[in-house]
Amino acid sequence: MHKFLKDPSKIRVLISGHLPPPMGGVATYYQSLLSSSLPNQIDLCFVQTSSQKRALSATGRATISNLVLALADCVRFTIATFRHRPQICHVATYLGLSFVKHSVCVMVARLIGGRVLLHPHCSLAAIYSNSPKWWRWLFRQIIRLTDGIVALSSEWSQLCSIVPACPVYYLPNAIDLTPYRGIAQERMAEVEHNGSLRVLYLGYVGRAKGTFDLIDAAREALSQGMDVSFDLVGDELTPGEYQQVRDYIANPALNGCVRLHAAAYGSEKIRFFCKAHVFVYPSYHEGMPIAVIEAMACGLPIVATRVGGLPDLVMHGANGLLVDPARPDQLVSALRKLSNNNHCLHSMQEKSYQFAFERYDIEQHVAQLMNVYKEALSGR
Repeated sequence: MHKFLKDPSKIRVLISGHLPPPMGGVATYYQSLLSSSLPNQIDLCFVQTSSQKRALSATGRATISNLVLALADCVRFTIATFRHRPQICHVATYLGLSFVKHSVCVMVARLIGGRVLLHPHCSLAAIYSNSPKWWRWLFRQIIRLTDGIVALSSEWSQLCSIVPACPVYYLPNAIDLTPYRGIAQERMAEVEHNGSLRVLYLGYVGRAKGTFDLIDAAREALSQGMDVSFDLVGDELTPGEYQQVRDYIANPALNGCVRLHAAAYGSEKIRFFCKAHVFVYPSYHEGMPIAVIEAMACGLPIVATRVGGLPDLVMHGANGLLVDPARPDQLVSALRKLSNNNHCLHSMQEKSYQFAFERYDIEQHVAQLMNVYKEALSGR
């Protein structure tokens, strides 16, 4: 638990979330938030409610070990809440068991009497729309206990028709973009691109992330004579999928153009961004992936699917191209357009960089979050 000094003139806020290890998008977000100016502006207590002993691929699964860890997380949250007595409890959550666990946290926070904000780091479709009837009922009951939802993307505006009385505060993800500024500026200084188009994917590897669609697209691109190579970087989404991906890319028709790499962090991740010409994210459902924001800050055009918060990040034809999920043919068409048009590639590089620093820098995010806290306290 991270405790900051009390100041009676500041709003008392308890934030529950996840810090590394393991490192992922959610951990990156909360690490950036605690390193920002936010702790100086509020009386903040941060409590870890996701185990640092568990692999990312095990998150949200109903196993005995996860249930034990979830119970410990709830106890830690309860102790922190009673000690800090926050005016606002800002509770992060995700899919599956994570939502059940954080539902308990919402109920504990409600008992204390402060305002409760729930911050789902996933798409509304994944956590509600595509779920069974009993789960949707549970979801609605928990949402009604809150004083508002901190929404990653405009997709969450649909919540107003599901739970009409619940305020929805649009607050897209953000991180510290400083490490990426130099990469973008160097990339945009290049007059034109010649040679093989290097495509990067960075995130979970698995069927739900569109990994197999991307490999199919690579095979089709090669058959059409495109000069292109692919780097897939990340851990498996579910146990066993990493080996399935290895077997899939072993196809002789790919001629070694698809390379699979373990998850990369720090300077190693930066090197992958530096080498790439295009960033691709063909996921089936998504919140607002930090990796895409990082790629934009590096000045990379984005090819992504029209799901979750990705259309908020990618303006079709401006800083990238949007395709339908499970459509390798559309991925090929998008990559061909970028491969054959240096002007388009360069223009999208500039727009990605511009959008990232205008919209997704952590300090701008802190200012917006402070407004959310004030509105929640005012009861509007």
